[in-house]
Amino acid sequence: MPAAADVRADGTVARASHGRPAEVDRVKAFEDLKKRAKAGDAVAQRRLADTYDGCYFVNIDRENFMDSLDFYRQMIRALAQLSVLEQVAAERFAQCGAVDGGAIVPMQLITGWYAQAAENGDLASRLMDNAFKQKRLDTAEAAEQLEEVLGSNDPAALFAMGSTMHSNYPASADGPAAGLMTGEHAGEAWMVAGCRMGYDCGPWGKLMGTLCLMQNACTGEDFEAYLKRAMMNEAERRDLERRVTGYCG
Repeated sequence: MPAAADVRADGTVARASHGRPAEVDRVKAFEDLKKRAKAGDAVAQRRLADTYDGCYFVNIDRENFMDSLDFYRQMIRALAQLSVLEQVAAERFAQCGAVDGGAIVPMQLITGWYAQAAENGDLASRLMDNAFKQKRLDTAEAAEQLEEVLGSNDPAALFAMGSTMHSNYPASADGPAAGLMTGEHAGEAWMVAGCRMGYDCGPWGKLMGTLCLMQNACTGEDFEAYLKRAMMNEAERRDLERRVTGYCG
């Protein structure tokens, strides 16, 4: 749950426990991140791109953001899930208010910072940059990148591998790569592997918040639990576990 402040359902933010307005802390955290990104920190550049991405659909029309969720509110029957939606929406609204003062986020800010981070050596950002540019890798390039991701021990890279797989890689793969890059749940398995290695896939992180706001996945679960519960049968869950174990080594 949000720890920095008591976020109300109407999107307003209470004071933090130490007496300073929580929005001040949010603005400071964002400005510090932006400063590190501008100084050339590749990880900060990726995180800044992630931050802008998470606020893209919120800051398009902040005045109507909360009302725009009425469609999802009407679909939710469980009070617990409705509570999660309201809390996630209020928290995201408050977070994005600190992002350049709540200004509309141009897509170029997202793609540009991923490209900059990729240029500075961040592997996850290179995968994201390839996806935005719709760069399809040939079989040899895909195999080389696969080995790089497997050897990176980088949770963000493993997660990005899964989230960009359908954008970056050939529809069919030959050789050793075939078992790692094909199959119904190949992409999700890479993402879960990243989660297990430390990527933020928790119930109140950006990933699950976005899934709640965009896909009505307001279950209060982490990504792995949510994914497994949505699978059709135990055989699919065993296949996912087998894949994840292989990716994590």
